[in-house]
Amino acid sequence: MAAMAGWYGTAMLCYVTPKEHLGLPNPEDEREGLIAYKIAAHAAEIARYRPGALVHWCTGARERDDKLSRARYNFDCNKQFEFFLDPGLAKEYHDDTLPADIYKHAEFCSMCGPKHYPMKTKIMDQDLAGLEDVLKTKGGASELASVKLDKLN
Repeated sequence: MAAMAGWYGTAMLCYVTPKEHLGLPNPEDEREGLIAYKIAAHAAEIARYRPGALVHWCTGARERDDKLSRARYNFDCNKQFEFFLDPGLAKEYHDDTLPADIYKHAEFCSMCGPKHYPMKTKIMDQDLAGLEDVLKTKGGASELASVKLDKLN
C-alpha cells in the first residue's frame, strides 16, 4: 500500500510495526518497519521512473539497482552489500551460510551453488561475444542474434 501511495506521489510514507497496538515496539521491530518503509519507497521510485528520490537514501533508485546488478554480474559480493537497503543484515544473512572470506569472491550464491548459478551466463556471454566476432568475419552473425544474451556494461 505504501509503495502505491508513493507511486501516486504522496509526500510522506509511514510504516507500522507488527507489534503496533499490541505492545510497544522494540528497536528490532522499528528496524524491520523501517526496512519495509525503505522497500516501499524504493519500489515507488522504480515505478515512477524517476532518477530523483523520495528521501535522500533512495536517491537514484534505478541507478542503485543497476549498480547492484553489475556487482552481482561481476561476482563482487562485498560491493553488492553496499547497495542493499540494509547492508549489515545482508552481510549477516550471507555469512550465516557462507562465512569464510573466500565466499565473498565466489562465482556462485548459496542457493544455486557453483553448478547451477545463473550468473554463469556471464562466461557464456563472453564466449558468445568472441564467437560473434568470428561469425561477423564469416558473414553468419545473424544466427547468433537469437541466442545472444544482453550484457550489463
